[in-house]
Amino acid sequence: MIIRWVCETCNKRWIYPIEKCIYCKGVITKQKGTKLKVIGITKVNIPSPMHPIVPYNVLLLQDEHGNRLPKKTMNDYNIGEDYIEKIAKTNDAVAIVKVKYDIYEAIKEAIGLLKGFEFDSKDKILIKPSIVTAAYSYQAVNTNPDFIDALIRVLFDFGIKKENIIVAEQALIGSDSKDAASKAGNLDICKKYGIEFMDISKGPFKEMEIDDYKFNVFKEALNRKIINCPIMKSNFQLGISGAVENLSRLVDEQTQRNMYFDDITITLPKLVKSLENIFTIADATNGMQAQGPLALGEPAFLNLVLAGKNIYNLDTTFSEITMLPLTRWIGIPAIEKKNLEVIGNSMESLKYPLKQANPNDNGHPDIKIIDGKACPACLNIMNNITTRLVGLRGDEITIAIGAHIKESELSNKDRLVILGDCAIKSLAKTNIASAAKIDEKTDSVEQVLLMKKLLTTKGTPKITPVDKVKSKMKKLLSKVM
Repeated sequence: MIIRWVCETCNKRWIYPIEKCIYCKGVITKQKGTKLKVIGITKVNIPSPMHPIVPYNVLLLQDEHGNRLPKKTMNDYNIGEDYIEKIAKTNDAVAIVKVKYDIYEAIKEAIGLLKGFEFDSKDKILIKPSIVTAAYSYQAVNTNPDFIDALIRVLFDFGIKKENIIVAEQALIGSDSKDAASKAGNLDICKKYGIEFMDISKGPFKEMEIDDYKFNVFKEALNRKIINCPIMKSNFQLGISGAVENLSRLVDEQTQRNMYFDDITITLPKLVKSLENIFTIADATNGMQAQGPLALGEPAFLNLVLAGKNIYNLDTTFSEITMLPLTRWIGIPAIEKKNLEVIGNSMESLKYPLKQANPNDNGHPDIKIIDGKACPACLNIMNNITTRLVGLRGDEITIAIGAHIKESELSNKDRLVILGDCAIKSLAKTNIASAAKIDEKTDSVEQVLLMKKLLTTKGTPKITPVDKVKSKMKKLLSKVM
């Protein structure tokens, strides 16, 4: 598809959206060309940083209105041939569409390429974005509000009423969901269209047992079609955060903690089994690379929309495109690359290596992390502490988080802090049980003050009752000041 924005009065054209003609102030209409023909071909044999795989072809396409557009492809064409995008053959296909200034059209195109999923005007829809912490949209931490805006308009086109749509999410444990949605800009989109935003952490929930494991699942997720809208990004724990990971927050806080403590590798696939009618439309308009999934990551500016019913195939496709490691410890079924059906754009033509996350790094140069599959609560605490201590130097210290830490990983760490209830409980009977500990019940300000003391004190880290009293006093004084 080729899109132009055309003035009805003077016929001036733009490749990007404008509200009024800048010459005559005339009304602008969107012109869509769907009958594409190849009118030029350039074969590229020299690789570049943005296009590392060669050879590839750059086609010059022309539509029925005379509009032209370049298109990268790995396939060979002849001048004069029609350029036709193939429709999915199976229900497990993944559609990849490049965003050309218009997210709305990209989402519609992705849905149109797929098979086996249709919207009905009577459908009740739950939009499940990824809004994990309070961050601005340009930081690429949360699903882009422009993406949610475009998706809602697409649903309206299918005749779905606003009364039948909800947007539901919960932030990382310890963060306020509405505060996160507000700063991310998604709450404003809900208000714009009169759509309810629901904080999943408030419930109600329904207990379900899948493969001998109990989940408290958000009731609305069981009664509606779920449109899964993750922002695709790097993740220092998982390799990537995507379609699979985004569903983990459809359960209550205690279930999340249990799932991570009992090994998310086993429990998350079981949760996925309990959820039906899931359709993923993933936001890779920005996407994230480097030290994701929170604010330490960098926007990747991918300009992509990925869509499909099979969440495992979608995550695998994203991993292939970005050359990021596939989720390290979530049990995604083994998928051979040759068996992936990808439509719209080929994986090979989009491949570009994003920066990978380092599992042991964070925002502070003197703090190292040992992650034992930390739950969202512990992850949030670690991020809050390390971020707020940036700029304060000290002797190198190691923070251990999560329930699945091997004792061998900690045996040679002289300056060690056990952070969060999962790690404290898991390591209680080991030889390193005497390390300094900061639990989740400690106030967030006091957590930072205690870590500050440990970081700036030489020798083996210790937290005494006096340290705890001092941290409480400093917290009270800070409020008075």
